[in-house]
Amino acid sequence: MPRKVGTTCATLALLLGLTAQPGFAADDGVKRDGKPSQLPAQGLQGAPLPFNFQMPPTRPKEDIVPNTVAPSISPEARANFVSSMMAINPFSLRDMIAMMVVKYPAKDGMKFDDVVEAMKLKANEINFKFVGHNPLWKDIVAITGKTDTPRVEFFSFCDAVVAREILDMSLEFAAFLPCRVAVAEDAHKKIWLITLDWDVRWLDASKNPNQISASLRDKSILVREAIDKIMRAGASGEF
Repeated sequence: MPRKVGTTCATLALLLGLTAQPGFAADDGVKRDGKPSQLPAQGLQGAPLPFNFQMPPTRPKEDIVPNTVAPSISPEARANFVSSMMAINPFSLRDMIAMMVVKYPAKDGMKFDDVVEAMKLKANEINFKFVGHNPLWKDIVAITGKTDTPRVEFFSFCDAVVAREILDMSLEFAAFLPCRVAVAEDAHKKIWLITLDWDVRWLDASKNPNQISASLRDKSILVREAIDKIMRAGASGEF
């Protein structure tokens, strides 16, 4: 089998394998042992792949100047990269977006404002700063006049010290800061809490030598844990 065809088939098999994994309920979360520096996933970096797969070369170990941007990638190169991935990707855009987020349904009977208040109280309890609020639905109503617009608002939280360390590692990460939680009503008036799932443990299997430091890895996991606690408090009304 030609190398290109073999590589494509192997990658497709891996992606299809993901779809066969048992699902988790929306509020199951990730099982953790409470020790970020000792999570089992750390042993994945040297693990062999389960099939004959020709890995592309990685960039060598680099000395990165803190708080600087990486070289720009041309629109053509970015388009080629994404197009190549999408050619063997079995997921729809909706599937991929769902895979990138964590979401919890609010307990039945909870009101929107109660969800928000519980989130803020939990953030204050764990010393995680609330830094911003965007009531997008109000702008939609003001512009369109549609008063039945589903309510959706965005709440921003931040650990300033960890944010600074992340920006030293990759200034481009500013595009994703601060951490945001969306509180949204769906078509059935069900309230959901939604956030991007930045779990750095996904990187543990990477063979690229340019890894984040163990210290930043642990701190990033703790930030994720904090956002998860805030969301769970909002979803349950308990803090």
